[in-house]
Amino acid sequence: MNYKAIVFAAAIVFILAACDSARETEGTIDPVVAQQLLAAREDPDNALAQKVERALGIETGSLPYGVEVTAEDGRVQLWGTVESNAVRKRLELSAAGVVGVKAIENRLVVDPGA
Repeated sequence: MNYKAIVFAAAIVFILAACDSARETEGTIDPVVAQQLLAAREDPDNALAQKVERALGIETGSLPYGVEVTAEDGRVQLWGTVESNAVRKRLELSAAGVVGVKAIENRLVVDPGA
């Protein structure tokens, strides 16, 4: 075998190795995203409740007015006390607009002093 053939064969081996390593990293997923996907797959009710909480404006770990959200099989329940019927209805409509919500059970109580 001559020198050119050896160099050519080595170049092909290196190119194929580079292609293979690029394919390995191409299909990887961010560990944080993987954890979120796994958690959502394990408990879809919890994932839906969290989506509704975000839609209602949760930012610090508690919803406005002390409202709590639970979910079961696509049915979302809103619990707690709010200051007016307008707020009660606004929260219900916001929750109903979340993808995955099949029904809303609005168990919010109106207390003008809340």
